[in-house]
Amino acid sequence: MNNLLHRLPFKKSDLWIALGFLVCYFAIFDSKLDLGGDNAGYYILGQSIHSGQGYTDIHLPGAPSASHFPPGYPVLLAVFMTVSDSFDFLKWMNGLLFLGALFMLQRLFQRMTQNHILSWVVLGLTLLNAHLLRSSTILMSEIPFLFFSVATLSCLVKWRSSEKPFWQSPWFWAMLVLSSMSYHIRTAGLALIAGIGLYLLFEKKWSAAVSYGLGFIVLALPWFLRGKALGGNPYLEQLIQVNPYRPEEGILSLGGWVDRIKTNGWRYLSQEIPNGLFPKLDVVYSQEEPTGFFLYGSLFVALIIYGSFKMPKLRMMWAGYLTASAAIFLLWPEVWFGVRFMQPLIPFLLLSAAVGAMEALKWAQIRLNGPKWIASPYVLAGMALIQLSAVSTLRATSQDPVGSQYMNYFNLGRYVSNNLPSDAIIATYKPAMFYLYAQRPCVRFPSLEDNAAFIERLKEQGVTHVVVDQLGYSAIGRYVVPAIQKYPERFPLVLQLPNPDTYLLELR
Repeated sequence: MNNLLHRLPFKKSDLWIALGFLVCYFAIFDSKLDLGGDNAGYYILGQSIHSGQGYTDIHLPGAPSASHFPPGYPVLLAVFMTVSDSFDFLKWMNGLLFLGALFMLQRLFQRMTQNHILSWVVLGLTLLNAHLLRSSTILMSEIPFLFFSVATLSCLVKWRSSEKPFWQSPWFWAMLVLSSMSYHIRTAGLALIAGIGLYLLFEKKWSAAVSYGLGFIVLALPWFLRGKALGGNPYLEQLIQVNPYRPEEGILSLGGWVDRIKTNGWRYLSQEIPNGLFPKLDVVYSQEEPTGFFLYGSLFVALIIYGSFKMPKLRMMWAGYLTASAAIFLLWPEVWFGVRFMQPLIPFLLLSAAVGAMEALKWAQIRLNGPKWIASPYVLAGMALIQLSAVSTLRATSQDPVGSQYMNYFNLGRYVSNNLPSDAIIATYKPAMFYLYAQRPCVRFPSLEDNAAFIERLKEQGVTHVVVDQLGYSAIGRYVVPAIQKYPERFPLVLQLPNPDTYLLELR
């Protein structure tokens, strides 16, 4: 048996990683459609590519060219759809990408820490991180980005270890291609590109840095030019708005940029960093920052910074990636909050925090002349109990049924699919998600507070029906309900579902 294992293209340790992953994944797997909305958009784009309709928003009237999401993840979904387009199968593909990232992370952690036990402890904390586990069961881009970004960094390490000139190393060119794929999966992947560029400059690899930069520009140029031809990059346009969900508030001023950086910095410190590293430290964004979370965040940031300086190997690679990522997070619109944006960094944040904690424990052990076990990595393994508590909560959530407000929303979609003509156009808050059930073109409500202008815009879009849901989004009460109340004769009732009341209205 040992001889057979030696011949296989993986290590014995990979079997333990795979076993741990499968136990966790089966425990928390959620077959329900994620209610965030974006996963429906990714699925539809994958369908569009797979069916030969190109990169188009087939759920919108006229199926216009898509430009909101970068094409990397939809292309990946389209490849998976050649086997099956079922949600469960595609979710499992995301899970296997997470498993692949864990394989590579174990090797990177070992190299960065030069400590076998500590690398395994941090890998365990990463596997048990409820945010990463949750993302591995939904059709979103965080886990695919994690996989390709870790693959990129692994190629960078392979190239630096080979000591070959960059032009002779296949690892360098693989790094360039994989990092470009990461960028085409998530626009925020610019942080990875910038981080690698900073690392090459720190290491005084001038020719490699210039070649890498030029190579990335060449690979990114087609997507950039396509976006420009379609009217510009929507992400960049939304970035400079005060609130992308309320465009009437205008463009950000200089003082607004300063306020945004301060607001984002405080939120990451007091909410997203504590909750991201240890999901048991739960936050509710509609409420004030939980008592003491600022202290948790300050401690974690201190350990991360200290651990980054004390990282035995590849500290400059990590420092470049962290610095570029922090800059993007601080400039991001405040309304784009949540841990999902920092998820690809969580494994490395856990690693640097663990290294910082180990160095602090070593200092305390020497200073206090305490027993050696104080500075053992096994001490940090106790943190897995905190992670397990959040995983247990995630397991319970995965078994919960869909809320009645969403069941009504989906049932309205099924009614539309069975009863409305194929040329009907539906206005709703979540057009991509509603399309999955209605199979009719959908549009999002215009953000217009003027009731007459709101109705006129719907008519310009060719809208024939309107959905008034109870999903809890303020846009319904801000834009939709006032127009219906002012002009009730324009919106005769087609169908009402109770508990909670959800309406399908015709637009006349």
